[in-house]
Amino acid sequence: MENANEAIYLGIYTMIFVIALSLTVFLFSSMLDYSEDAYEYMHSLENDAVIVNAPANRHLLINGQDVISYYYNYIKKDRFSDEDYNNNVIVSINLHTKDESPLMLEDEDISYKDLLEKVGLNNKYILTVGDNTNDTNTYINIIKATDEEIEELW
Repeated sequence: MENANEAIYLGIYTMIFVIALSLTVFLFSSMLDYSEDAYEYMHSLENDAVIVNAPANRHLLINGQDVISYYYNYIKKDRFSDEDYNNNVIVSINLHTKDESPLMLEDEDISYKDLLEKVGLNNKYILTVGDNTNDTNTYINIIKATDEEIEELW
């Protein structure tokens, strides 16, 4: 009778040990999967592409509405109508492509209608950060994109 009780205790303790070991392996596996998902989430874009160690593209393709926003915020300096606003971003907007003679958008008193006609909402522009950007000033260059450049960047 005593040996039977010991055998039952040994069997129960062995079963408890196997269950605990199985749960430990399952929980460890679940935590490992969770950490991998968290890592991918932290390094992904909106389209679920992982961007670990991806080279940065210095050229950004923007549309005409974005160019108008840059004009009002940085050339006309109409940022929230604050007269004392002083920023360290210098923007140059070229309405022609690099193959044409430059047509810089520098007029601060242009009407919105004329600005829409000059910029064109359907046109594409390339935004680049200038090489001479430093700790105090950021230089942004915007130039109208050619069809080849649009295909390359798109």
